[in-house]
Amino acid sequence: MIPAGGPAVSTVRGDIGVDQLGTVLSHEHIFVKNPEFHANFPDMWDPAAGVELAARQLEEAYDAGVRTVVDMTVIGQGRDPALIAAVAARTRVNIVLATGLYVLDGLPQIVRYRGPGTMVEQPDPIVDLLEREVREGIAGTGARAELVKFACEHPEPDDTVRRVAAAVAEVYRRTGVPVVAHIEPALPNALPVLELLADLGVPPTQVVLAHAGDITDPGYLAAVAESGAYIGCDRFGLAPFVPEDTRLATVLALLEAGRGDQALLSHDCPSFIDHQPAELRAAIAPDWTLTHLHRSVLPALRRRGVTDEQIDVLMRVNPARLLTSAHVAREVVDVAG
Repeated sequence: MIPAGGPAVSTVRGDIGVDQLGTVLSHEHIFVKNPEFHANFPDMWDPAAGVELAARQLEEAYDAGVRTVVDMTVIGQGRDPALIAAVAARTRVNIVLATGLYVLDGLPQIVRYRGPGTMVEQPDPIVDLLEREVREGIAGTGARAELVKFACEHPEPDDTVRRVAAAVAEVYRRTGVPVVAHIEPALPNALPVLELLADLGVPPTQVVLAHAGDITDPGYLAAVAESGAYIGCDRFGLAPFVPEDTRLATVLALLEAGRGDQALLSHDCPSFIDHQPAELRAAIAPDWTLTHLHRSVLPALRRRGVTDEQIDVLMRVNPARLLTSAHVAREVVDVAG
């Protein structure tokens, strides 16, 4: 049960009590885009129309039962705080933000040559930038980041992943915010990522393994769950990657193993993403929407015997615990100095 009142959670419209989070989609995106391309080719996308579309989709999600969305778009994915604020002003859905750095093939030049072991030897500037978004807020929106994210799509972490993970781990140590690791479930590489983070002082219980619910090897998934990390069952509706029945079976297996308190359900669904043309997206993943869980997935789970209490844990209690732990840990770190 989620207690009334309690710690506040930062959203784009201001702090709310944890009891106000309601049903949470724990891993979504509003806009994923390349800012440099859009600045130089402004006819590629209409931001004003994009804001209206995103707000309309969030309102549809609200009507379906969603109350809070965690936008996992971070630096490297085109996060645009001003546009997100414009969307937040047009919807009843709470929007929680993350900080972090999403890079797959080398660091951007702005930080590549400054930091440990680089041309300009100094403490990693990434750390202070991300910590500022946790403590002070993101680009004038007033919303403080409640999670810190990085990505690994290699079988084993390479030098880039190791540097970003070290920065993220330092932000965790300073602020207590949970770490979100975007992994590649098809490899799979969840266990090497958890090992890296543990070596850096981040316990698995404070890690969300984004997309781990797409791991199709039951033995590997069981080993990952045994770690205590949160399991992101967060690509519902994205059928080209893993069939829907397989994703449902994964959630059921976690529940049957007593691991339901580690599962986080969501869609990983952007309102706009510039590397997936809208017509192709509609053709290959027509169910990839913010309402799919409530309209299709949760009813399917109920038909398979999942109780309303278990669904409450999946959709409200688990995300609330995650976001509350971020706030409580930050207060403890601040008091301790």
